[in-house]
Amino acid sequence: MCLAAALLLRFGFAAYSFDGRQIFGSLDYEQIGINILRHGVYTLVPPAPMAVREPGYPLFIAGLYALSGQSPWAVLAAQAALSTATVYLVFRLALLIFDPRTSRAALWIASFYPYFCYYPGFLFRETLLPFLASAAFFVSLRSSGVGAGAGAGGLAGWMCLTNTALTPLTAAFGAFLAWQQEPARRWKGLLAFALVAGSLMGGWLLRNALVMKAFIPTSTSLGVEMYVAFSVPYEIRGTPEQDRILGRPGDDTEFQRISVLPELESNRAYVLAALRLAAARPWSFAMDCAGRFFGLWRIVPRDRAYTHRTSAVRLLALLSDGWVLPLALAGLVLGWSRPGVRWMGVFVLVLTMSFSISQSVIRYRLTVMPFVLILTARGALWLYDLAASRRAAGSR
Repeated sequence: MCLAAALLLRFGFAAYSFDGRQIFGSLDYEQIGINILRHGVYTLVPPAPMAVREPGYPLFIAGLYALSGQSPWAVLAAQAALSTATVYLVFRLALLIFDPRTSRAALWIASFYPYFCYYPGFLFRETLLPFLASAAFFVSLRSSGVGAGAGAGGLAGWMCLTNTALTPLTAAFGAFLAWQQEPARRWKGLLAFALVAGSLMGGWLLRNALVMKAFIPTSTSLGVEMYVAFSVPYEIRGTPEQDRILGRPGDDTEFQRISVLPELESNRAYVLAALRLAAARPWSFAMDCAGRFFGLWRIVPRDRAYTHRTSAVRLLALLSDGWVLPLALAGLVLGWSRPGVRWMGVFVLVLTMSFSISQSVIRYRLTVMPFVLILTARGALWLYDLAASRRAAGSR
């Protein structure tokens, strides 16, 4: 019943948000997927090949469009189903790590968590990524041997192929798999994990070497993302002040001068300029990293140009993350003696550190939110039991 409600809620919101023509979001991913099908080229602007985005999500869209005849409803339905599957994985993981009571609480929390209901209606990676992360953890926790290693490696590798900033998190999943395995199976499982995950990333590297004639382990958006992160202070990201620093098309700023260069040359120039900025202002860079580290977990989003009213966004954040995140911290402390809990804490820390040196958008934390919601359920039950015991003591 709860999973059915979760699915209906997600698909219903997606249908409400869809204008019947174009799904809103990061449209680059969809355009690349369309060009793969129409022109057989991984690019934004055919016929020239590009490496402007990692391939995990565009290939996901291309597969759905190949089956549905380029129907946006296929993407919306698939993402609603994928998010519901993530809810189920939250339930199963909580059952493995804690107990049936915690798993039921986690199921309800994840079913109605606003961010999980929102993103299936848009073209963002943040529906696919939580599923891949929770599935990789579940396979590693539930199974052992070569099969578990290959399965977890495939899921974690696709996660990395969807956002290469998650490479350290992929390595953390491999470390957990090795730790979880029996000694006799440990190295075989880890080898299977590394071979499958490495093959997925190796395919992207090989494609770029053959087609782009360059070593591109991530994407050619890396440079511009680094430059913006290193040149624009964290607190003014996304404001008119950012436009003043970077300039607008045609302005004589370093950012705009580099932007008109060819793709590979532009990416290389942005990376070098970003490293130069960080080296010239190490203290400022360190403070910005600290701001991004904690900013990734801020409860209320900053005032930005949202698709919905800012007041509604802030209120919804307070009514959800206002209690989800504090209770998750309580759940982490209460469950620290359980190895699964400690590893979930490791995953959250690794992801946060990864994004602290580049971009730190709140939605990027959704990859590990399945683990956070499990901890929230544990913290919520602790608070409920504490209140119940005090009521019982007061009635005596």
